[in-house]
Amino acid sequence: MEFATSLEGRTPGQRHNATLAARRLNGAILAPNAEWSFNAAVGQWVRSEGYVRAPVSYGGILVPSWGGGVCQTSTTLYNAALLAGLEVTERHAHTIAPSYIGAGRDAAVAQGIADLKIRNPYPFPCRVEFIVNDSRLVCKIFAQASTNQVRRYVPECVLHTEVNAIAPAPAVVGFRAQAGRAGVQVRLWRVCTRSGETWRELCHETQYAPLPRGVRISR
Repeated sequence: MEFATSLEGRTPGQRHNATLAARRLNGAILAPNAEWSFNAAVGQWVRSEGYVRAPVSYGGILVPSWGGGVCQTSTTLYNAALLAGLEVTERHAHTIAPSYIGAGRDAAVAQGIADLKIRNPYPFPCRVEFIVNDSRLVCKIFAQASTNQVRRYVPECVLHTEVNAIAPAPAVVGFRAQAGRAGVQVRLWRVCTRSGETWRELCHETQYAPLPRGVRISR
């Protein structure tokens, strides 16, 4: 199973950090019936590890921070894991819905604060692979098992986003124009099919705050 997010429109620093984190995870093994931590596998995203300062959103305001862009890597992996039928035991959302993924599909990470944790429910290991292809960050998850084992244990999954409420972006008068973003409340569902049986799971419900729309005034 695979999932990809676009790197177009991201800053060079964000692209660098997202790619570096992906390289650290490339080849990671999710052991059978075990929980796996994104933060533990990636390690510290600091200067000494090759990361650079890049824009990070704090309440909708972009500020430079070490490792800005790593959340795109965790988000890409999160979606691939859901499609692969893996269990997500810890996931956090951004305060403002990010632009590189649909609302409810993000997985924010922050060292010592927020992690992405995944449990492999299968009796065989799964391998994580990342590649950068045509300005896309691609995550692939492979079951290290026979074809018969895959058919027996791994369901085919699709994700569906249900939008429950939308809050328009308020206008704020200032000296700098800023494109706003509506707040939204969504539910993410996973629909899985295996051996002719279909079931529906609620992954989570997420509430995003609106990003104010700046209205320019003359000085």
